Amino acid sequence: MFPVFLREQVSPKLLATTLAELDELLQLFEDKFLQNKAFLVGSHISLADLVAITELMHPVGAGCQVFEGRPKLAAWRQRVEAAVGEDLFWEAHEVIMKAKDFPPADPTIKQKIMPGMLAMIR
Repeated sequence: MFPVFLREQVSPKLLATTLAELDELLQLFEDKFLQNKAFLVGSHISLADLVAITELMHPVGAGCQVFEGRPKLAAWRQRVEAAVGEDLFWEAHEVIMKAKDFPPADPTIKQKIMPGMLAMIR
């Protein structure tokens, strides 16, 4: 989300590395946590599901289709959405889904936070 918020380009190499890491983490999430369960902790939605879906929606808000090509993960997302209700689900993610449409960060704020952001993504 940092490049989206700061309107900064990410090098193709860094982007490829980051997307490869994300793919590995999504596979780990499916294999070790979701497994063959309806939800992370069993047959009912839990706080773990709500926290996890919130984290996974961040890359979606940045334009990364994390659920595409992952039927198990996509089905889980749909179950989470159904459990909380479609309207509430999208209301909760409204800001993150519109992040690309926000005006660029204030230059003063951008200047202050840019060094820390760059240190984190390097």
